[in-house]
Amino acid sequence: MKTINHRGDKVIFSFKRRLIIASVSITTVLALISWAAIFSETHHEIEEIYDARLGQSAKILALSVPHMLKEPEETRAKAYANWYQDIEQFDDDDAASPFGHPYEKNLMFQFYQQEKIVIKSPGAPETLIGYPGLSGFTQTTINDEEWRRFQIQLPALLVGDQPAYLVVAERLTVRNELIGEIALSTAIPQLALIAAIAVAIILLTNKFFQPIKELREAIADRHINHLAEITVSQPTVELAPLVSQLNYLLSELDKAWQREKRLTRTAAHELKTPLSVLRLNTENALVALSGGHRKELESDLQQILKGIDRTDRLIQQLLMLSKIEAHHQYHLAKCDIADILREVIATMAPLALRNQQSLELRCTDALPLNGHALLLSALFSNLIDNAIRYAGRAANITVTAQFTGPNIVINVNDSGLPIPPDIRDKIFEKFFRAHTERGDGAGLGMSIVRDIANLHNGEIRLLAASSGNGNTFQVILPAVNSQ
Repeated sequence: MKTINHRGDKVIFSFKRRLIIASVSITTVLALISWAAIFSETHHEIEEIYDARLGQSAKILALSVPHMLKEPEETRAKAYANWYQDIEQFDDDDAASPFGHPYEKNLMFQFYQQEKIVIKSPGAPETLIGYPGLSGFTQTTINDEEWRRFQIQLPALLVGDQPAYLVVAERLTVRNELIGEIALSTAIPQLALIAAIAVAIILLTNKFFQPIKELREAIADRHINHLAEITVSQPTVELAPLVSQLNYLLSELDKAWQREKRLTRTAAHELKTPLSVLRLNTENALVALSGGHRKELESDLQQILKGIDRTDRLIQQLLMLSKIEAHHQYHLAKCDIADILREVIATMAPLALRNQQSLELRCTDALPLNGHALLLSALFSNLIDNAIRYAGRAANITVTAQFTGPNIVINVNDSGLPIPPDIRDKIFEKFFRAHTERGDGAGLGMSIVRDIANLHNGEIRLLAASSGNGNTFQVILPAVNSQ
């Protein structure tokens, strides 16, 4: 669910804040549930203890009633009155005395027979607080206060044939006061515990989120000119994959940025000369045109056409180089080398015929492999184009392709002059031009051929020159099962 403010914008939430709030809330709820359970159990136990004391007091009094009945009524009342007066002499209502405790005012009893009170405690009302025939624990209201009472019927052997009852009552405020004090005494530690846990959660969350803060700062420090690898001083299992992926993206971005800068510098450098030559030839053509020099005009126009061809070829090579360096964008699929070679040779045949050269293909019907058809077409186009350009007029160019073990081996042979030994080792380097005197090419064709071969897990090499065999470039590519 997305949070949206009143303007309709998405509001970014804090995961750390939500985690803290959720943790503290859960802790608080659990603590309150625990406190409620303790309170409930305490309330139940106190009720049981006080009820047991009330029942026990009633039974003890019941045993002493026969003896008390033998005494005159004035004597019984006076004895109780003296005890209460002795207790009330003490100022502290919460402290015990040698004569009892002030809380005895919260207790009362009545012994009655035939609904007439025979004996009662000094604080008991003159009216009955019990009901004949009613036994056990009940609650009643006396003087607008809630009391807990317990009534028993005395055995006939103690009081005779007339039914007699003893009822003992206790003011509920005593119990409620004790329950409240226990609840408060347990609630204060619980609240203190919740506060302590909240502080601990905040401190621990800030500590555990420190690697995320460090990662955020490291990412914020990165820019196009600073794409160094990100490191976290305290890596975690959760952050490690994220950091690894970010470093991979930064590495790819840096490579792309370097390719872009390299391509820009290369294009600026390589296009500077042909554009200057085109400008010069155009100026010469204009001069020849104004002077009426037809031959000079034709020569200058021919040079302009050559310059355009060279610039076009350079641009195509630069674009191809850019595509090759971004090879991860290509998906290799099953294709046929034989079909690719036929299409390339059909395209290059007019150039060979213009130079009175023979261009021959020798291969089996099908040579399947996993590759990129357009890139492989560029590879063989460059090799055959170089052979046509540098083998010389009336040269023989032969392309052979066949299975050799698990590989497909393609040889492009021309009958031209062998490449000098000092050039053979450098021919696959970028921007190396073996025929600088001819002024064409940018030295990228053979490096592109090598990069395409590497992209297909293959290799290219210039075979050693032998007498009368000219030059042979050999491409080795892994084949796939044709079945």
